[in-house]
Amino acid sequence: MVTEPSPGTYRFKGSTTTEAGSWNNLTSVVHVDAGTYTMDATDWPFGDNSWLLGVQASVTPDDGSGRQDVFGPTSYGPKTLKDGTFNCNIFIDTTGEVDKTFTPRLYKLD
Repeated sequence: MVTEPSPGTYRFKGSTTTEAGSWNNLTSVVHVDAGTYTMDATDWPFGDNSWLLGVQASVTPDDGSGRQDVFGPTSYGPKTLKDGTFNCNIFIDTTGEVDKTFTPRLYKLD
C-alpha cells in the first residue's frame, strides 16, 4: 500500500512473497525551464544508488530533440536540462516486508 502522509511524501508499507516482473511506479509530469537541476531526498530508503526504491526521470525537450533519461540510481546529481516536459517515476522493486517513507525533491540550481 502507498499513502501520502503529507504532500510529496510517500509511505510504502506492506509485503510480497513473489518478485514482480516489472516496477510499480508513481508518475508525475511537469514542465521545466532550462537550467541546472539536481534530484535529492533526505530519506533515500535504500540509499541513493539502489534499484529497490528510488526515482527514474526523463525530460522531453520542447525543441523536439527527443527524450533524454536524466536522473536515476547512481546519477541523481546536477544535470543541465533544456526547456521541456519532465517525467518523474517513483519505483519500488523489492520483495518481503517494506515500511519506508520517501520524499524526493527536484531542485533548480540556476
